[in-house]
Amino acid sequence: MDRALRAAAAALAAALALPSLAADDAADTRRALFDLYYGFEVAAYCGLVTQPVGAGFRARSSVLESALGGDRAAIEALRGQAWQAAHAEWQNRGLGGFRGWCRDEGATAAGRIATHAPARRGVTSR
Repeated sequence: MDRALRAAAAALAAALALPSLAADDAADTRRALFDLYYGFEVAAYCGLVTQPVGAGFRARSSVLESALGGDRAAIEALRGQAWQAAHAEWQNRGLGGFRGWCRDEGATAAGRIATHAPARRGVTSR
């Protein structure tokens, strides 16, 4: 009987943890989408949006937006918050201060986003 009670308690604990895990996954997805939007905005402010960056952004945002169930209100809210955060950071840099920001954070964001670009047909890398 003790073994059955422990098994039932373990099953109950696992069942109670599932909504928490789903909430954690949703929070992780929202954070990843915010980070993607923010990084893309930084890359845009810095003039670093190339074809691979744009393709990577479209590919990754599609995956993350789908993971949120296509909740347009939540997606637009995240996009707006990320734009505001990037704009505020750009404003905080002052005249010419954004150059280091672009060299560091902008280049890192652009490179990270470009890694999500699908392989282009007929293009080989050496």
